[in-house]
Amino acid sequence: MTIETEVDFARALERLRRRDTESLAAFILSLAQDSGPVGEQVRTFIVGDVVAEAAEALRVRITGLAIPDEYVLRHARGKEIGVSLGFILDAIDTLVLPIDPREAFDLLVLFFKADGQAMENCRDHDFEVTCAFERAAELIERAATSVPRADVVAARWLSTRPRSFPKSEPGCTGENQGKNGVNPIIKAFSSSA
Repeated sequence: MTIETEVDFARALERLRRRDTESLAAFILSLAQDSGPVGEQVRTFIVGDVVAEAAEALRVRITGLAIPDEYVLRHARGKEIGVSLGFILDAIDTLVLPIDPREAFDLLVLFFKADGQAMENCRDHDFEVTCAFERAAELIERAATSVPRADVVAARWLSTRPRSFPKSEPGCTGENQGKNGVNPIIKAFSSSA
C-alpha cells in the first residue's frame, strides 16, 4: 500500500479506523521501541496528553542532538537530524502549542539554542535542517503572540546571533525567510517586540 495522494490517505485512515484499539495501541507501542527519531516521536506522542510530560520529553530530545564519535554512526545520525527536528516541531505544534503557548515558546527558544549543534552535525543534510528552523521561526511567531511582551523581548537575543545555518533554499515548507542572509528569527520577534 502506498500513501501518496489525498485519496490514499483517506483510504488508509478509514482502514485504521476499523481496527480495534488494542491492536492499534500494541502497534504504536512497538513503534515506540525504535531507537531513532520515529521511536522518539511515538514516545512523545504517548505522553502527549500531559503537557508537562510532553514538554520534558521534547527538552530531552532537543538537548540530546549530540552525534556519536564514529564516522559511520555520525553519517547515519546526520541524516536523522533533519527528521528529528521535524518530528520535534510536529510535537510542539500539535501537543504543546494549542494547550500551553508559553511552554511552546520556551521549547522553541531551546530549539533555537541548538541550531549550532544541529548544523554542525547534520553533515550533508543541511537543507532539511534549514527547513526545520524556518518552520520553527513560524511556530515561535505564533507562540509569541500569547507570551508577555517582556518575555519575548528578553528572548530577542536569538535575533542578534550570527546565523549558523545556510541561506534558505526553495522547497522548504515555510516562507524563505533566510534569503539574503537575514536571520529567520528576526521576523518572528519583530512582530511581537
